[in-house]
Amino acid sequence: MQVARVKEISVGRSIPRLDSTEKVSGILKYFGDISIRGMLYGSVFRSPVPHAEIINVDLTDSLKLPGLTAGLTVKDILGANVYGPYDDAPILASKRVRYYGEPVAIFAAETPEAAAEAVRSTRFAYSELPVVGSIEESVKEKSAVHEKGNVAESAIFSRGSIEEAERSSAAIVENTYETGFQKHMYLEPEEGLAYYDNEGILTIMYGGQNPYGDRKVVARALNINENRVRVISYPTGGSFGGKEESAFPAHLALLAYYTKRPVGIFYSREESGIAGPHRHASKITLKTGADKSGHLTFNEARIYADTGAYKIWGPNVLDTIVETVNGPYRFMAVKLEGYLMYTNNGLSSAFRGFGAPQGNFAIESNMEELASELGIDPLRFRLDNLLNDGETAPLGNTARRMAGVRKAIEAAMERRLHADESDLPWYIKKGVGTSLGMKGVAYGGDAEDPSSAAVEIFDEGKVVVYFSNTDYGQGINTGHAQIAAEKLQIDPSYVKFVNADTLYSPDSGSSNASRSTVTSGKAIELACEEALAYLKLVAADKFGAAPESVSYSQGEFSFEGESISLFEAAALARKRKGTARFEKTYYAPKVDRPVKGMREAPRFFNSFALLMVETTVDQLLGKISVDRAIAFVDAGRLINPVIAQTQVEGAMVQGLGYALTEELVYRNGIPQNLNYTTYIVPTVTDVPKMEVEFVDYEEPLGPFGAKGVGEIGLVPVATAIANSIKKATGIRIRKLPLKPEEVLSNIYSEIQK
Repeated sequence: MQVARVKEISVGRSIPRLDSTEKVSGILKYFGDISIRGMLYGSVFRSPVPHAEIINVDLTDSLKLPGLTAGLTVKDILGANVYGPYDDAPILASKRVRYYGEPVAIFAAETPEAAAEAVRSTRFAYSELPVVGSIEESVKEKSAVHEKGNVAESAIFSRGSIEEAERSSAAIVENTYETGFQKHMYLEPEEGLAYYDNEGILTIMYGGQNPYGDRKVVARALNINENRVRVISYPTGGSFGGKEESAFPAHLALLAYYTKRPVGIFYSREESGIAGPHRHASKITLKTGADKSGHLTFNEARIYADTGAYKIWGPNVLDTIVETVNGPYRFMAVKLEGYLMYTNNGLSSAFRGFGAPQGNFAIESNMEELASELGIDPLRFRLDNLLNDGETAPLGNTARRMAGVRKAIEAAMERRLHADESDLPWYIKKGVGTSLGMKGVAYGGDAEDPSSAAVEIFDEGKVVVYFSNTDYGQGINTGHAQIAAEKLQIDPSYVKFVNADTLYSPDSGSSNASRSTVTSGKAIELACEEALAYLKLVAADKFGAAPESVSYSQGEFSFEGESISLFEAAALARKRKGTARFEKTYYAPKVDRPVKGMREAPRFFNSFALLMVETTVDQLLGKISVDRAIAFVDAGRLINPVIAQTQVEGAMVQGLGYALTEELVYRNGIPQNLNYTTYIVPTVTDVPKMEVEFVDYEEPLGPFGAKGVGEIGLVPVATAIANSIKKATGIRIRKLPLKPEEVLSNIYSEIQK
């Protein structure tokens, strides 16, 4: 067949998302839109208290209800009753419940009403235990969430002499910073289905972030081989890390296993709020010094992160805070102590930024104060202390590819915002604040980070890319298709995708850590290279020529005036070996000097963003309005510029919520605000005028020079706003969110002085 000539390159072009038409038209069905004939409805009985010993779980009354087909407790789990990367969270509670809403029993019934009635009819006998409701209570250890104590993990690191560095310091700032819980609030609550197909394979349709990880949890819970389980995780209506690890697919699987019928579970917004995780709250005491010439001398941190009842991703988040609390800066000495603390405050887990926003709030606030104390321009202060390639980073690894972040700071210096306070009443103040964000891409430390992907070429003029890290809105379906199109030198219209289906897609790992582009994207590039190499042999055989004499361009193999298309070569390959599918695995590189005991840090790849914001502060109401925001971003070469821009903009809006309005409140272990009425996310009226400027600096180890962009836009937002408030009012607020009452309290304290 004749291949249409490629008019433009694929990578670097803002083609429309491949699934956008289906999504906006409603053709694409999310799992909550699907109903299977004979489907049962699942429900979950959850602990009504945050901490208790379980005396008895009595389902007698529930099991007598009309329409009820199954009621299960931990006794019905055939294999491992655990999920999470550290296998520490139970699928169903056993001897103790450790947070409000922890799953205790699950039901399947003919109707949603019967399933709900089964929950209400459950008799739950328990003996309440003291509630550990904060980091402070956890540290004091007046009560233990787990028998071994409240310290779930620690991350300790030091380099150089703090005492010597402190003696050489002309300015030292020491402050304590606090950040609260943030909910993911994805538009699609947790929902999914489970059923047995005609081959007896248990199929789970659930919008998670890691279908192979969910498959493993399900198989272990049922004590069956993983190849007897299929997990489909596309489409997913948002996640941001919140659907990364969950007991949800195991609940579906258990009910389908015992009833041998299709089962659906569909959370309400409130149940999603109770069952789902949130961002780790933190308390960071940071002491930072600089000498009289404006060079940083030391950084000393004591970090506490509230992981809730179980670790989940907590150890990795803690490592990320420990790394990012130093920023990308040069220090003579560092001393870092991080502690992951158990509490009875629900579940803390992965959330866009993964610990970096907490670390950023501390270091970039201290940087601003040091610059002020030394009388140095804040941007110049950052630039002068930025690591150079080859220098030793704070955690002992070697800094690399730092020119991009340097370009971002320099671009910001050329486009400074200036607050105009003319014609404003006395109580209205304006200020401009900056913050430099740093976010690791892919997994760090010495952790293995493999990602497999495949490309299959069909003779009817179609290329399919297969990968399993879920596209839950970030656009990797389209980006990966563009990578394949670029490598194969064909138009993207020829390329389709199969995303997040363990039956067809190889294991690309989880869709987290901004890793999808740089890992499975690279695997797709390698798979395309292998396809072209093999198909060149096929074409050479047809031409009767040596392979090195055959050329390839624009979708065609040529030799001395003869040519066959990529798709015709694939048809010949299919006759020869039965397939034209090519699969490759890419292993992300590791840092040269990993830190013993750290799983997530230091990172080999990093993305950066220098953010400037202009803010208005009403000193009578304490109201903060962000008027304008400009982000200067180093994210490597852009696969699809419009998708990259919208990712940064969306992250900035989520960061705006983290900074100003979003706080999940727990009182004695019970969450208070679980829906959009009581948990306040930014709306269109809160969003400032935003600009995103990407610096031109490629990552040579990424596919076509790309690296991750999904998280970095959120990281510096809260700190930039806090710094702008300081510029506007002279008040430094060290607790997030920056609520009006905090502003007014600080203003009153200043007046009292």
